[in-house]
Amino acid sequence: MATAAPPVLSYLAETLLRRPPSLRELVVRLGYAEDYAWFAGLARRLFPDEAETLLGIPDLGQRLARFARLFEERHFPLYAPYMEFFVDEGEEPPFTWLRRGIPFQLMGFGYDDLHEMWDGYREGLSALALLAEPPDFYSDEPGGLRTAWLEAAAQRIPRETLLRIPAGGIPLDALTEAVQETEYQGAAQAAAWVRAETGSFFLDHSFEDGDYDGFSDPWEDEIIQEGTEEWRKADQLMDAVVKLADWLEGDLSSRFAEMLDFILPRLPEPTTEQEENDDDDQ
Repeated sequence: MATAAPPVLSYLAETLLRRPPSLRELVVRLGYAEDYAWFAGLARRLFPDEAETLLGIPDLGQRLARFARLFEERHFPLYAPYMEFFVDEGEEPPFTWLRRGIPFQLMGFGYDDLHEMWDGYREGLSALALLAEPPDFYSDEPGGLRTAWLEAAAQRIPRETLLRIPAGGIPLDALTEAVQETEYQGAAQAAAWVRAETGSFFLDHSFEDGDYDGFSDPWEDEIIQEGTEEWRKADQLMDAVVKLADWLEGDLSSRFAEMLDFILPRLPEPTTEQEENDDDDQ
């Protein structure tokens, strides 16, 4: 009966088959030895079972990509373009930049995102954004953003259907109450996402809002755990929105009207002030 190899020797074959680092990487490692030691320590702390295999990947880009995939599988996505840039073009290696803080992936909508909604995003999500009042702080003029959305929507949804939406959109709190715990709950969640009112760090911030430069908190266990819990909630919200968007896109014009048939009767009666505002908008 064959005897199992000692644990230390069991990794010998794998180690011997690894290619040595390139000359370019050796120079980088020597110049940034402390930063690379930090990165290796981080990998071993986060992924004790996979770290040595990860660190043994010869190509630096593939090594960082593997690190990012493992981290996303266990926690939340990292902002890949930063790592890709510093692998290919950065004057400093990517592990030096990683040491400066966690590069969170932000999923919020910035100015350009909102103004290019129907051109840059799927039709189901763009249609859901029509229901609620738009974020006025991104409008060029009163009603400007919503007018642009409705004009784009009219190419896909009959105008008579769009005219059924209350002028100016439905207040988010009223929409949320109308669809709560129903198959249309994703409509309110989509509106909150577009308006940056979900309460989620990942969904309420974008790289355009000026509050975030790509790096944030240090790689501390408590911060990573908090981010992991936040991402799970954000992921659930996005799943609900995507599910409803998928359904809408199956027959956008008729299903959007069907959704309005469900939502509009459940909205509170407009107040006198709301009625006067609607009359002024017409």
